[in-house]
Amino acid sequence: MREQQVENKNFIIQIKGLKIGKYEYDFPVDGAFFREFENTQILDASLDVKIVLERGGGWMNLVSSIKGTVTVECDRCLDDLNLPVDFSANLAVKFAKSDEDPQSDEFLVVDPSDGELDLSQFIYDYVCVNLPLQKVHEEGECNPQMIAKLSGMDAENNIGQESGNETNSPFGALGELLKNMK
Repeated sequence: MREQQVENKNFIIQIKGLKIGKYEYDFPVDGAFFREFENTQILDASLDVKIVLERGGGWMNLVSSIKGTVTVECDRCLDDLNLPVDFSANLAVKFAKSDEDPQSDEFLVVDPSDGELDLSQFIYDYVCVNLPLQKVHEEGECNPQMIAKLSGMDAENNIGQESGNETNSPFGALGELLKNMK
């Protein structure tokens, strides 16, 4: 296996003239990478992306390993939350003229005359897809001041509803509207 350590912020692999065989690439990813995509959910990142590229006759297979952390906003208390990231992803590439073979969900079609393969979109998409839907601190680790404020707001809403006053409820106006329609 040929080793090729790349410290390229552009996440580009030169594929023109690449001989059949296996190659390794290493790309560091930081918060600036996600800001370039105008992603406001990922505040910062410290990721190591390792790519093993296997080149064949008319194809390439890329196996990536992405490890590190991303910093996002906690959905509950809005403080910074460091999430561990550790997953693998594969990308199959087929060389063909774009008019010969339509795009497929199973592989990426690349024109044989292309000299480089930009992996930035691939890396960005896979990191975003592998983040959890709900991003919250472990129980008891949220900002206690924010949790206290949220608990206080919840108590205020319950007091208004217990006394029959629905003005604190977002559905109170809808209830009145329905009563007036009858």
